[in-house]
Amino acid sequence: MQIPTARGYVTDVPYVWSFIRQTAPAWLDHVALVAGVAPPEREGRFTWCDLGCGHGLTAAILAATHPEGSFHGIDGMPAHIDSACRFASEAGIPNINFHAADFDDAADLDFPSFDYIVSQGVYTWVGERARLSWRRFIDRYLKPGGLLYVSYNAMPGRAADLPLQRLVWAVGRSKPGNSREQLTTALGVVRSMVGLKVPALVSSPMANEVTERGERFDPGYLMHEFMVPEWDPACVTEVRAFLADIGLKPAGSATLVENYDSFVLGRAAREALAAIGDADAREMARDYFIDQFFRRDVFIRDGLRLDENERRRRLLQSTFFLAKPVAGIEYGMSTAAGHLRFDNAVARHIVNALAAGPRRLADIAEPSTTEPSIPNQDLLANTLTLGASLAVWPVEGSRASVERLNAAICKRLGGAEEIRFLALPCGTALPAGRDLLTRLRDGNCAGDEYSSWVQFQLNRS
Repeated sequence: MQIPTARGYVTDVPYVWSFIRQTAPAWLDHVALVAGVAPPEREGRFTWCDLGCGHGLTAAILAATHPEGSFHGIDGMPAHIDSACRFASEAGIPNINFHAADFDDAADLDFPSFDYIVSQGVYTWVGERARLSWRRFIDRYLKPGGLLYVSYNAMPGRAADLPLQRLVWAVGRSKPGNSREQLTTALGVVRSMVGLKVPALVSSPMANEVTERGERFDPGYLMHEFMVPEWDPACVTEVRAFLADIGLKPAGSATLVENYDSFVLGRAAREALAAIGDADAREMARDYFIDQFFRRDVFIRDGLRLDENERRRRLLQSTFFLAKPVAGIEYGMSTAAGHLRFDNAVARHIVNALAAGPRRLADIAEPSTTEPSIPNQDLLANTLTLGASLAVWPVEGSRASVERLNAAICKRLGGAEEIRFLALPCGTALPAGRDLLTRLRDGNCAGDEYSSWVQFQLNRS
């Protein structure tokens, strides 16, 4: 039985419900500012689009928490669009539209020009025709000064998983049954072969993951990751060249730590890369040093370069959010370059200041009755480091009501469309387990530090 597909893409098993925080406008703006590029102007209304939106959870949460924006989600699976529309209706989100269309059709529809276009994962799951239509859509609808987020399976880190994907695809499609049954059969074969120490699979990180911790993966994710014929990890040079043809230039990475060579590369690696003059070739060689397996690239069209003074001014006007309770913050992180420590008075001051809720950096810098003012250079350096470690996130300075949105999320607890995220008033969402969602729904947060902290953040609307 052939797996049902739409132009090479799996259609009979829905994808997982997921929220991608890196696609939020404030996050993408931050990437641009770190690179010294002006992000889109968002005074008044702005436009945002998700190409390959799945169930539309990211688009829905962002629309609800950015009522001044106009949001669109596009996906080739009608089942995804149906569930997205139902959820948006339940959550009472008026500023979002979903469209059932593949990239071929979407490129010919009538949309507004977009300040932001995001596309999570699908670039390396579809074939050449779909990628050309995907690019044609971006070329037609991305505004000058607009940002594109594109994430994709990357080389060289996914090279070891190529034999696994080819095997799962070949075995699965040779068996009867629906695609979920075909995947189950194929993974059974994989597990037995890993047990027999087949060299091509033993070296695959993903083969070992599905063998040892397969219960961690939703079948919907595995189906869309491996049961597509066009699965093809890409080198950064290929993606950059593909988008350069429509005038897009790389701005940075939404994986914030990867914007800083000194955080991810040792001295010898940095010296070796310095000998490569071409920026794209250098970036590809950099991926070899860190064994890159998944990129979150941000591109800009006709971006305006900022001088250092303006860049710093805008960063100081940015708002940040503490991503966990103060007691859970670790003033260090491990990278390919080793263990980075940033346990100092300024970093701790920033964390303590953000414990009271999201704040602008400029406000944190102001002196108080107990603390002197913090030099801007020290404030920025420590905030960017905390951001790279994901201890703090760039968020919105405004607040939106999320009560009805989160009620719709909690209503689905235990159901077939359960959502494991919780929206925050500052324009993002947190991963949330069933226990946390149940506690928050029932108002039973006493005695649990994390639940109480989340409840505090929700009440700051």
